[in-house]
Amino acid sequence: MIKKMSQSSFFVLACVLIALRFLHFGTELDAPHDWRQSDTAFYIYDFYKNGVDLLYPAVCWMGASDTVILEFPLPEAIVAIFYQLFTESIPLARFIFLSFFMGAIYYLYKVVDFLFGQELSRISTLVYLALPLSFFYSRAIHIDFFVIMCSHAMFYYFLLAIQQKKLAPLIISVIACILAFLIKIPYAFYFCLPMLAYLHLQKQWKWFAKYGILFLIPIAAFILWQKHVYAVNSLSPNWDFILHYHPMTQSVGWYFGGLTQRLSLYPWKILLSRGILDVAGLGGMVFLLFGGFQIRNVNNRSILYFWLAGVVIFVLIFFNLNFVHNYYQIPLLAPVALVIGLGIQKLYAKYGINVYLSIGLLACLNFGYAEWAYYKIPKDYVEIAHLINTNTAESDLVIVTYKNMDCRNPNILYRSKRRGWSIEEAALNNSVLEQLTNNESAKYWAYIGNKLPANFLNNIKHTVKLEKISLQSNDQYFYLYQLSK
Repeated sequence: MIKKMSQSSFFVLACVLIALRFLHFGTELDAPHDWRQSDTAFYIYDFYKNGVDLLYPAVCWMGASDTVILEFPLPEAIVAIFYQLFTESIPLARFIFLSFFMGAIYYLYKVVDFLFGQELSRISTLVYLALPLSFFYSRAIHIDFFVIMCSHAMFYYFLLAIQQKKLAPLIISVIACILAFLIKIPYAFYFCLPMLAYLHLQKQWKWFAKYGILFLIPIAAFILWQKHVYAVNSLSPNWDFILHYHPMTQSVGWYFGGLTQRLSLYPWKILLSRGILDVAGLGGMVFLLFGGFQIRNVNNRSILYFWLAGVVIFVLIFFNLNFVHNYYQIPLLAPVALVIGLGIQKLYAKYGINVYLSIGLLACLNFGYAEWAYYKIPKDYVEIAHLINTNTAESDLVIVTYKNMDCRNPNILYRSKRRGWSIEEAALNNSVLEQLTNNESAKYWAYIGNKLPANFLNNIKHTVKLEKISLQSNDQYFYLYQLSK
């Protein structure tokens, strides 16, 4: 048994847990949510090929009208700069996104050390490194841990500013807040609760009253950015002939969901299962439950309560996003890791259960689950994209029809490094093909299915580029037609 985790032991364990990420540093995007990763990767690719323009990023699923803003693309721009310095490389992108994750880890360590002491900080950091969502998304082509890094930095420098009554760390906190608000405000806004709780505990309202107005800057920046997003996305073409297509302007229902959804048991079942399997992991549940009873015994417990309340409010407000995307539970990782750390710490103090053994068991179980549930490479997308890439030119606009692939789906187009349109089979008809060919200069149509639909391309000049290529990844066939007006 141990009395205290040494710095060297902490460092070695942290390095081992980080090193596990390099087992999945391949060149192909993997599921879950490779859709979101494909959008991020194409932002990077477009910046790399055409220059960084933070105000006008491009997607691959809008043909030549490709300017669509999904978020403030600073993380993608940083990766694109590294592409320009070295070369385009998914493993390089993974390494940079992992660096953002390490920044989030660093500031989590600083926050917990500041509020609850070094020992709990070390344990909580190791736990955070060993949570299932952390394993997968820390090396994914994904922006979320950049936002978490900014949010944790905002929190830490705010604590420092209030404790020391110094303006410099407060300014750093405001800068981090601006970045977090611009890129993904849902991951940052709720930190106001633990921040205000600490301000109240320190009785520094008078000092904060002098400088707190600085936090209006992130709010103003967010509002101005959203006005720009709306103005740009509103200029998208009116392609009402494409099923489910609409410009990417604000969608209240998509962000927040409705009351009926919140009253249904199914979304809550999904969120609960993710909380058990993806957030805490099977390896963390016992420690989490035990740690929950220990919160009342720690110093600054009110701050942790408000932090936990903040993430609950975040889930309740952005309910549909949390229901649809498992990565929206990433903000829960930090407070959950802290509570699990409390459980591990208390189990050692009360029952002498070895801290290293506890963390090792948690890490093994969670890593095993991650290996089973994540890192799935969609071989059909890879194969189809390769066929498109090798049989079309980079400037060609390509229509892709594959099963129920939504019109905003970038999975095949990004992998083929082509712009174009994804048209699901249920939405496919002659009118869609004609309008995209005659009005939008579509050059190729790639169809993947068991049998080519009858009576298509009747009013379009076309030649067979590839006909009935049997896919190795499944029992479908690949067809490619060259189109012209």
